[in-house]
Amino acid sequence: MKKHLYIETWGCQMNLHQSEGIAGLLEERGLSLTDSLDDADVVIFNTCLVRQKAEEKVYGRIGAVAQLKKEKDVLFGVGGCLPQVRKEDLLKRFPMIDFLFGSSDLASLPAFIAEVEGEKRRIAHLPEPTGIDEIESHRTSTVTAMVTITQGCSNFCSYCIVPYARGPLRSRAPENVLSEVEALVQAGYPEILLLGQNVDSYGRDRPEYGDFADLLDRVARVEIPRIRFTSSHPRDMTLRVIERIAEHENICNHIHLACQSGSDRILKEMNRGYTSDEFLAIITAARRAIPRVNITTDLIVGYPGESEVDFRESLDLIEEVHFGSIFVAKYSPRPGTRSAGLPDDVPQEVKNARLQEVLKRQRTIALEENRRQIGRILTILVEGSRGDGTFYGRADDHRTVVLPETEKTCLGEFIPVRIEEASAAALTGERVLPVASKGAL
Repeated sequence: MKKHLYIETWGCQMNLHQSEGIAGLLEERGLSLTDSLDDADVVIFNTCLVRQKAEEKVYGRIGAVAQLKKEKDVLFGVGGCLPQVRKEDLLKRFPMIDFLFGSSDLASLPAFIAEVEGEKRRIAHLPEPTGIDEIESHRTSTVTAMVTITQGCSNFCSYCIVPYARGPLRSRAPENVLSEVEALVQAGYPEILLLGQNVDSYGRDRPEYGDFADLLDRVARVEIPRIRFTSSHPRDMTLRVIERIAEHENICNHIHLACQSGSDRILKEMNRGYTSDEFLAIITAARRAIPRVNITTDLIVGYPGESEVDFRESLDLIEEVHFGSIFVAKYSPRPGTRSAGLPDDVPQEVKNARLQEVLKRQRTIALEENRRQIGRILTILVEGSRGDGTFYGRADDHRTVVLPETEKTCLGEFIPVRIEEASAAALTGERVLPVASKGAL
């Protein structure tokens, strides 16, 4: 009888895609994927360390596996960013963990799992992240296929654990990227999502590969209906990337560009490598070249030393840009980063208040921006059913659109939808006759 594999994933889309790779590797070795922890013979947690909250969630879930191991013979492994940094702590604190693995060299995973089973001993396989994992994935979506173009990051923002947990920037050979994209097109995927901790730095470590604008141009020339990418860094984004988005109909009118702060003083402390004016210049250039572009962002509140003036400058930036959405988080110190050595001197109640103020203002802005879409016809890629008689999908600019479920609607289909209602979170519309348009009329 086949053994069952259960994978639980925290964190970014890179982690989600690596979990697809883990599933693909272990299915080739005879394991069968299950979505039930209780049915599992092998349990893998693929973890995140970007924020303290994500770390604590993993620790909380380990207790459930400890209980399961009392009831049956289960092999339990923890992988990803958390063990890459917290190896000794995990081994000491959680004796129920059978093996640890890091954020790279996933191809070795089946071999050392077999070693754990055969020798009945704990193993920690945590090499320094080098190279790019070239492995077959068990795709969890039939609509969007994720394709890695870079791993790691060499920017060393003062608060960020990524360079320590995922290693320096490594760019994937363009021939391998294009080969994977072409195979996914043949498999019928309507949308490709290019992934990297910082896609705009593509090729900085391997100049012979060209830069991200070059790669984006080559991918866009493959006959794939829709291309997205994430994430972008203002320090590394170029006008050539913006030009490629404007030039190709199949590249989405969406840029996720993390500002992190509107204060030049805090940006300098963060080692972000740009000023608020330079960030705004990118936004201006993007909106000039791509009139319907949707700009989304990340923001941190409560960074060490962030004054009320600094925070107000972040609010001013939000007002000026009118982001489509903002992922905002309270600062939490991460082990080994430069800012972890600074006093975490913004009180929790102040962090909470600032977080809520950003969320409140952004809800108003998002509602204003979404209401501008009412009356337009947007081309929607259907992603799923909500189970309440409605489907949901995304417009070309990444906005979520909800529409009534009909017999003629199916996953992965592009359909024209006239927008009739808007909330801060989503648009609602009705299907109309087909139109030829990249995004809207």
